[in-house]
Amino acid sequence: MAKKILIVEDDKMLCTIFEMFIKQLGYELTGISHSGVDAINLCKITKPDVVLMDIHLLGEINGIEAAREIHRSFDVPVIYITSDIEEPTIKNAIYKNTYGFLMKPIYQSALRVAIEFAVAKHHYDKLND
Repeated sequence: MAKKILIVEDDKMLCTIFEMFIKQLGYELTGISHSGVDAINLCKITKPDVVLMDIHLLGEINGIEAAREIHRSFDVPVIYITSDIEEPTIKNAIYKNTYGFLMKPIYQSALRVAIEFAVAKHHYDKLND
């Protein structure tokens, strides 16, 4: 069964690239969100296996806040995708459901490794809770 991936990214061109990568890698795209609030709602409906989360989103809440709420409500692993490598941002992004941190630009091979790692690590963590 294909792993289900939710994309949360406010750059529509990057969404198109990520969507292409996900389909080429054989994963199922459960949805694309451009805001943190919408991402939380989509998690409830689509129940993804992994969320690809941009840190800087337009709207009421940023990607880090959305990821924390997704963890509290749905226990879904998050892989951050960002161009922001400032130390305060990285420190703020470290949280229980953070299972990866990819720097833009994203390469298909790195995305595959990050998704597989996140799913396996999340499964392992749940077994050892």
